[in-house]
Amino acid sequence: MLKKYLSYILIITGIAIISIALYQKISTSYYQKKLVEEYDRHISMLNSDVNEESEVVQSEVEIPGEEIKQESREEHVEEVHEEKSPVEKYLEGKEISGIIEIPKLNVKSAILEGTDDSALKYTVGHYPETANPGEKRNCVLLGHRNYVYGHFFRRIDELEPGDQVILKKDAETYTYIVTESFVVSPEEVWVLDNTEDATVTMITCTPMITYTDRLIVRGVLSDK
Repeated sequence: MLKKYLSYILIITGIAIISIALYQKISTSYYQKKLVEEYDRHISMLNSDVNEESEVVQSEVEIPGEEIKQESREEHVEEVHEEKSPVEKYLEGKEISGIIEIPKLNVKSAILEGTDDSALKYTVGHYPETANPGEKRNCVLLGHRNYVYGHFFRRIDELEPGDQVILKKDAETYTYIVTESFVVSPEEVWVLDNTEDATVTMITCTPMITYTDRLIVRGVLSDK
């Protein structure tokens, strides 16, 4: 009888573990999709602002009553958006600094400014004070490679010299060409140092399961 109950407990435990992992994976995909959409909206707004500035149709002449109408519209918008979505709550105090695409691995992820656990939970993180995409020096990106949360760098060990890594910042797109990959210990922080050329340095943990070292994949900005 005890063995029978033990078997049931093990089965239920196994189902629970699988369910939690599946939920977390679905949650990650949902957040990532919404974060990319948020970035796309940001770019659309930038383009819209540029178009509006180029038009000389609007003057600074005040229309009687227009200010009151505008305030009324703004109050209405505030009321409508009073309840924030889970993604909006997640983004509080955070900044989407760009998008990373790795065609060979079918990876597309938003990049958040910062590399704390909260940022890396659903995205790739940009290491503060390193170069932005397209700039000379070293643009450092960190990502997890587990099977549930933050799996975007899980397969970067498959990247080879010549493969593309595409970074998007504001309305610009930058293509980097992978040049090398190597493993270092967590103490070898020289990989964060500046470089002479425009470089992207992607960092993740390795080997799988133990995660005792750091896998580094580097690329340089293409001049094409």
